[in-house]
Amino acid sequence: MKKTISLFSILTLLSNVLFAQISITSSDMPSSDDTIRYTNINPISVDATITGPNYNWVFDTVASISQGVYNYENALQTPYAFYFLGLNKYGLKTNDTIGVGAFSFTNVYSFYKKSNGKFEAEGTGLSYQGIPLAAYYGDNDEIYTFPLNYQDRDSSTFDYSIQINGLMNYIQKGYRINTVDGWGTIKTPFGTANCIRVVSDIISVDSINLNGFGFSFPNNTRTIKWLTNTDKIPYFELSGILLANNFTISRARYRGINLMLSSISGNTNNINSLSPNPANNILTINTKTVGENIAIYNCESQLVLSVKSSQLKTSIDVNNFPNGFYFVKTKDQACKIVVQH
Repeated sequence: MKKTISLFSILTLLSNVLFAQISITSSDMPSSDDTIRYTNINPISVDATITGPNYNWVFDTVASISQGVYNYENALQTPYAFYFLGLNKYGLKTNDTIGVGAFSFTNVYSFYKKSNGKFEAEGTGLSYQGIPLAAYYGDNDEIYTFPLNYQDRDSSTFDYSIQINGLMNYIQKGYRINTVDGWGTIKTPFGTANCIRVVSDIISVDSINLNGFGFSFPNNTRTIKWLTNTDKIPYFELSGILLANNFTISRARYRGINLMLSSISGNTNNINSLSPNPANNILTINTKTVGENIAIYNCESQLVLSVKSSQLKTSIDVNNFPNGFYFVKTKDQACKIVVQH
């Protein structure tokens, strides 16, 4: 019997290949010396309720407020190297100062470690009156267990405590529930990527004891993260307070770009065209004038290549560029391109 393949079938097959369900493993987590930019946005306009299989989340019109950088440092290169020894351990500075008055702490780091089976928080480093201290998890917070796939659900406990100057104890005990409730594609101002969506509910009780007087209070939070195979941190992330299963978003951010760089544009555009985009082997840049200084930056705002055009058409070999987003910058303009091999 003769078989025919319809155009619809071909398009469906291509769609399944391009936007396939992904699995998250340890290799998709950050490592020592990773420097990754994020952009904070106004969370009011974000709808966190819709999810499911093969879903397309579109957040490309969100309003950017500010930006920051995650700098993951090898634990041995931090001020708390003595406390956090070993391979695959690294610290992320989270605050310059927390607390007030006599209970003020500086140079605050969170420490993580990863293995093939999990990514977990191990403790906190902080300085009190110039003295480096460490607070450990008696029961580590297992942020993810691997592999992480759609419809996975897991629960883990954690136990964290710190004693300050022999006077105050702070204790946090609780559990984390991770639910992978969706997969598909996500679109933000950074770009478009295949992803899974992970909802993490953290149910805990915090206790403070000061000179024999103590009190406890619930501290329940939720984070929703869209994870990809290429970006190390969430492509998009929402976090906030969880009260009687009502989620109030207080912070939203996405895998970011340098806003100062990406905002360069104007009426004096001196790049006529970039092609092809996405680029695979050769990128051709057509400029209005000869002698333009052309710089190419990666998404971390690191300079990758710098040339001066000798003619109106400049060809750039991108064979050795890793896949990802780049910016072609001249004096008055910056244009985003994609390298996809």
